[in-house]
Amino acid sequence: MIKFWFPILLLCSAVQAEPFDCMIAVTRQDASMDWWYAVPQEYAPKVNRISTVAKDEYFRIIPIFRNYGTDSNQNARISFDVEVLRPDGTTDISLTECQGHIGSAVTATLLPAQAILNMCFDPEDPYGEYAINVSSVDHISNQTNRQHTVVELRKFSFEKLSEKEREQLFLQYATAPNPSKAASAFMQTHHSFFDEENEPIWSAIWFFKTIFENNEYLIPHLMDEFPVATVKQKRDLMLVMTLMDRVEQLPRVSGELNVYLRLMKAGRIPDPYEEITTGKQLDMLWAEFFATGTIEPIRQIARSLSLVQYVGTLDKIKAGELDPETPEVFHDGMLEAVFQSALWSLKSNCQAVPLVYQYCEGILHSGELDAPAENCLALLLQSIATDPEKSNLTEKKE
Repeated sequence: MIKFWFPILLLCSAVQAEPFDCMIAVTRQDASMDWWYAVPQEYAPKVNRISTVAKDEYFRIIPIFRNYGTDSNQNARISFDVEVLRPDGTTDISLTECQGHIGSAVTATLLPAQAILNMCFDPEDPYGEYAINVSSVDHISNQTNRQHTVVELRKFSFEKLSEKEREQLFLQYATAPNPSKAASAFMQTHHSFFDEENEPIWSAIWFFKTIFENNEYLIPHLMDEFPVATVKQKRDLMLVMTLMDRVEQLPRVSGELNVYLRLMKAGRIPDPYEEITTGKQLDMLWAEFFATGTIEPIRQIARSLSLVQYVGTLDKIKAGELDPETPEVFHDGMLEAVFQSALWSLKSNCQAVPLVYQYCEGILHSGELDAPAENCLALLLQSIATDPEKSNLTEKKE
């Protein structure tokens, strides 16, 4: 199965010098390519290549061009053919005259194809190595480039992960997604997905919910584990299936598990894209970012910095100047606490994950935030940029 994606393009460029070249990126990174196009141009996008996939797992084939020619109007015109060959050498997919790039190309940089192949192998496809051949034509310089790579179709299996590997998965997933490993981590998670007040730990469960929702091939494998799962694993599966509104796919349960399922179905799920008023929404947004690598949850968190108007309320409550029992004061104090959480989490994740910092720079320069939020974000990024220990976050490409 194959789909084409046409991401929103920034103006890219090229100066003809070296021979026309093409690289084939096979990746699980999000097809919207925020990780490329929403990053300011002075930063080099990071491509995470993969070599193995499972059946029904979507992945991307992205031709990336360089040393392409431009006409007198600084327009490039590139097309490409692609074929995918089965392990026995027969043709699985053959597409011709795909859109490489048509239009403005004004700087010397790597240029991803405008047509991105979003494909998966079907259940009837044989396991083994599939050859991917891409033939690209630069119609301006009249040059052709041929490239070859392989991807291996492997049978899905749950892999045993160490505690350290499970912990690292969360921070690494945004730039190096691996849905099968995430499913393994979910099934092997020892801690509860609920806190002491019996509230879901949204930063954890929403992370897995988002991954499973975006990678539906995992759900049958998870359901196959249900009959032999521990009580905790069954409850975890019931929780995540409820959050995905897929309860009907669960096996029938009785007794205490049935009571638990009814409680899950009766629970209220916050909407992280409504106006930010709680820390739960922030946790869900961070979980979505780490599960997808997309910019939209970071935008929503950055918008919440407009709550800076409530700063000072908590100090006045502590000093006895305001009565926290007053509904308005309590409300304002809660919103300042949310602002402080948003500011702290943005700073912490900007320092830990370069993509977050780069997204925030792009958001700041876009002018889309209101003045209070924009000023807060600018001060935050400036404090990080001037920290010599964080110079790796602000390192520009040559």
